[in-house]
Amino acid sequence: MKHGRNASTSLTSIFSIVVLYLLIVAVVVLLSQHLLTEFTIGFDASNALILVGALAFPAVLLVVLVVQLIRLVRDRAAGRPGVGFKLRLLLFFGVVVLLASVPQAVLSITVINTVMSSWFGGGTGEALEGGLAASLRHYESKVENLEQVAERFSAGDARLLADPEDAWYDLRSINPDIDAFQLFDAEREELFFGGAEPARLEADDLPAVRDGMVMRDSAAETSVLRVRASLENGRHAVISIVLPPGFERSAELLTTARESFLQYERVQPVFLLLLVAFYGLFSFPLILMAILVSFLLSDEIIRPIVQLEEATRRVAEGDFSIRILTRSKDDLSLLVDSFNRMVGELERTRVKMKQTEKVAAWQEIAQRLAHEIKNPLTPIKLSAERLVRKYHAGSEDFDKAFEPAMQSIIGEVENLNELLAEFRAFTRLPKPQRERIVLRRLLDDAAAMYEHVHGHTIRYESLPEDIEVVVDPKQMKQVFVNLFRNAFDAMNGEGGEVVVSADLVTKGNTRYCRIRVQDSGCGISPEHYDQVFNPYFTTKADGSGLGLSIVERMVFDHDGQIWFETGESVGTTFFIDIPGA
Repeated sequence: MKHGRNASTSLTSIFSIVVLYLLIVAVVVLLSQHLLTEFTIGFDASNALILVGALAFPAVLLVVLVVQLIRLVRDRAAGRPGVGFKLRLLLFFGVVVLLASVPQAVLSITVINTVMSSWFGGGTGEALEGGLAASLRHYESKVENLEQVAERFSAGDARLLADPEDAWYDLRSINPDIDAFQLFDAEREELFFGGAEPARLEADDLPAVRDGMVMRDSAAETSVLRVRASLENGRHAVISIVLPPGFERSAELLTTARESFLQYERVQPVFLLLLVAFYGLFSFPLILMAILVSFLLSDEIIRPIVQLEEATRRVAEGDFSIRILTRSKDDLSLLVDSFNRMVGELERTRVKMKQTEKVAAWQEIAQRLAHEIKNPLTPIKLSAERLVRKYHAGSEDFDKAFEPAMQSIIGEVENLNELLAEFRAFTRLPKPQRERIVLRRLLDDAAAMYEHVHGHTIRYESLPEDIEVVVDPKQMKQVFVNLFRNAFDAMNGEGGEVVVSADLVTKGNTRYCRIRVQDSGCGISPEHYDQVFNPYFTTKADGSGLGLSIVERMVFDHDGQIWFETGESVGTTFFIDIPGA
């Protein structure tokens, strides 16, 4: 019997903790992005829903924590081992969590307060106001300049029509803010262009620029101010000023920042409380989760101790089959491994002593049986001699008594001789001469002896052909022959199927081949469980009771084990563990 925690349980717990942590982070990020950005606008239904979800999550964690505490109180009331140590561990983890979270809370609130003070102080608002005003003044000066130039062109300028290039140079020298000058005829064909290429206006876009009115044209990161002046003969002059790169974006950001700053400044006290609440909303679930983690870790720490206590009690009661499973590689796992090795050695010693006692006992039985068998040999001999004397005396009833008497004597002698041979074989089994051999070959040799038995079949199931074992082929063949014969006898001659399967298993540092021989017979009665492998025990009228004893002895000599599982009217399955190659 093995005690240990399923690996999937620990993995599930760790995965659940990771999911919980990620969920907390996701909720906080969602709240910070959605609720804080819309705090100054209003508290709508979606914000309320998110806030309810954020509050429900720590509430669920709190409920789980209360359930764990109630379970702990019940375990302590029930006097279960390890509860006191677990309480001390939980107290230790709780103190560590508080020592880590309280300074963080004080530091975070202090930092938030300092940041808020520096944010809303130090002339930040005045700087935003000044920057926005400067941007507007710069923009208005450019517009005013274009309007003045457009008025002068509309009043007429002969040089503008006679020599546009000279007029452009004069305009550029007088007004350096002008970045481009274009002249179109009445058909909207460009007659002249001077200045910065990004300010060039396509002829098709000329109608969009109104006469005498400054228009703004934006493309990518470039913004251009344009004005159109109507000249003689249907001609049009377009004067342009290119705004600095990113001017429009910067002005928009300044406007947005100023509006946000004014709104946050109006709600500064409430905003500070909201940030503190966010910190609490984020840290409180983490504290709860840390306490829940402490429950998991305390269980992991005390589990080997509790299992050792229980296993020691079971060993004291005589159960040497118990083992403790552990997947960690810490000091406790070394203690558990030492315990398992100790119990394993005790079990092997007990099995060897039991087997030695059994062999010694049946050696004595064999000698006693031989002595008891010798007793009927004397009357058999006397009967034979009497028949001989009648023969020599010429008795009239000699012919009538001779043949029956001799047949009876011969039969008894043969039976006694066979029984003695079996007992002699049991007491003088040679040591196995092991060699590496394919398991399938051994099974085929044993099954071949029953292939012509009517109504019975031997079928392989889940039996890889590449499994090899290190055994004595003759002895192991005899093991399988005896198991097959017992299986067929258990089916009472009514026909049936014996299923054989095998696979490789690992016990510690040793690899074993586990073989299963399953029949569909009547099963073994519960009162006979402890006697199945005892010598001279049999439920068959013509059985010697040595077959399974010899099987157990041979398996034991191969450093293996044999046991069975059975049920009346269900059948019996024998399991054999022998060293694999």
